[in-house]
Amino acid sequence: MKKAITALSLVAALFTASSVPAASVAPAAPEPPAACAALMADFAEKLKKAVAGLVPTPNVGAVSPLVGDLLGLIEAMQNAGCLPAPPVTAPGAPAPGKAAEHTAPANECLSAVLKLISSVAALGGAIFSPQPDPAKVKELLTALLKSANELLEKCGLQAPPGGLPPLPAGTG
Repeated sequence: MKKAITALSLVAALFTASSVPAASVAPAAPEPPAACAALMADFAEKLKKAVAGLVPTPNVGAVSPLVGDLLGLIEAMQNAGCLPAPPVTAPGAPAPGKAAEHTAPANECLSAVLKLISSVAALGGAIFSPQPDPAKVKELLTALLKSANELLEKCGLQAPPGGLPPLPAGTG
């Protein structure tokens, strides 16, 4: 009987010792929803068109719809749970449809999302001005591309096939 109790105690101790380290390991970060890859690929494609339409000389007519497309894709990524949406307090405003839950580190990612939205808006403001300044447009486009790369890094999104477009020549 004593041997059985000792054996059971030993088994229990081994079981506890082997399960505690496994329980203390941090779980792997969840994968972003499947729709994120397609949305990010579409975003990269729109960015490539924007680069082609803005450098070396801005073609406002070709790029104008891309500003709205880029903002719409950011919103679609938020609704799909790829990116967090900023918190809001709007009493009396109708609640939007429930967006999927975002899983990446929220503060760093949200900061990157807001920076990307700001970059797209600033670029839109520059190209919609009466006389777009090519140097300013190139500067803002460079900031947008840097923000997009930061978004991938901080939000845990995979770069689309072919990656994001490179920075315009002569920038860094």
